Amino acid sequence: GALLMGGGATATWITVGIPNESAHTAIRGTDLPDGVVVLLCAIVTLAGVVATRIAGSRSARQALGAMVAIAGLVAGAIGTAFLVAGKDRDAVVKALGVPRELWTQFGAFRSLGPGAYLVVMGGLGGILGGLLTMAWAGSEAGPQDSDIA
Repeated sequence: GALLMGGGATATWITVGIPNESAHTAIRGTDLPDGVVVLLCAIVTLAGVVATRIAGSRSARQALGAMVAIAGLVAGAIGTAFLVAGKDRDAVVKALGVPRELWTQFGAFRSLGPGAYLVVMGGLGGILGGLLTMAWAGSEAGPQDSDIA
């Protein structure tokens, strides 16, 4: 999940330009505030997974698993919201700050790139991984946290 989130955050989310012209702009996730948040979610997910392997207690591992699931949920929600808004031409025009008259005069186009789709898949992977980590930590054999104290 973290790999897909990180890859999606750095990949192209949307391309804008003028049809039949070579001039176009590919906007990567990290060019947008939402993409930076997704990249941070990927880092949190990766760090959380590593930390679950060295955490000393079940409750710590479960908390880390919950953190991973929440990071996946946030990233997935950002990717989904972008995809929904990206299909709305007016929302894209407003987000890019292109004057409506200019957009219609030149017939500017836009197409969604693979980045946001990767983020959604990575978010789902993060959620699933976090939930599985919580289940693994809860079902571990060995002394309970209360037995250690």
